[in-house]
Amino acid sequence: VLYIYAVDKTYQVSLYTINSHGCRSDLLTKPITVHPYPIVDAGPDRRMLEGGTITIQATATGSNLQYLWTPSQYLNNPTVLKPKCVDPKFDILYNLAVTAPGGCTTTDQVYIDVLKIPRIPNTFSPNNDGINDLWTIQYLDEYINNHVQIFTRAGQLVFESRGIYKAWNGKYNGKTLPMDTYYYIIEPGSGREPFTGYVTIIK
Repeated sequence: VLYIYAVDKTYQVSLYTINSHGCRSDLLTKPITVHPYPIVDAGPDRRMLEGGTITIQATATGSNLQYLWTPSQYLNNPTVLKPKCVDPKFDILYNLAVTAPGGCTTTDQVYIDVLKIPRIPNTFSPNNDGINDLWTIQYLDEYINNHVQIFTRAGQLVFESRGIYKAWNGKYNGKTLPMDTYYYIIEPGSGREPFTGYVTIIK
C-alpha cells in the first residue's frame, strides 16, 4: 500500500496484517519522519577580479542538508553552502547539489565571470607590415568602463579611449608618431587598481 504524506513532520505510523483466515497480527507502531524537500538557490551570478576572492551567496532551506559544489576548482570548501571562490583563472559555472535526509536532491547553478588581469605590452611597431601594428591590451575589453590615456614625454595627450576599448595604432591626429617612449595611465574600472607605465614605438 502506497501512502503519500502531504506535510513534512513526524507521524506515528501503525501497521498490522491480516492472513487468509482473517487473523490479525499484533499492531506495530513506529515514528516515521517525512523530511521537507530541499529548496536551493545558488545565488546571483557574480563578476570578480582575477586574483580576488568572493563568497558565493547561496541559500537553501530544509533540515540536515548536505552540500556539494561541482566543479570544486578554486573553492575553499565544496561541501559548505557558501564557499569562497579564490583567485579563479577563467569564467566558471558552478553547480550546487543539496541533498536532504531520505536522499532527495535538488540543484541550482551560479556563473562566475572573471575579469582577468590586463596584459599590457611595452612595445609595438605601427609600420603597416601586419605584425604588431597595434598596441593591444589583452583582456581590457572585458572592463566596460575602462579609460586609457597615452602621453608624450612632455606630457601631451596623444591617445585616449573610454568605455569600449580600442587598440592604439600609434597615431595622433591621423599622423604616425615617431619612434619614442610614451607613458600610459590605464584605469580598468570594476574595482581594479589603475596601471601606469610606458610603451615604446619601434619601427
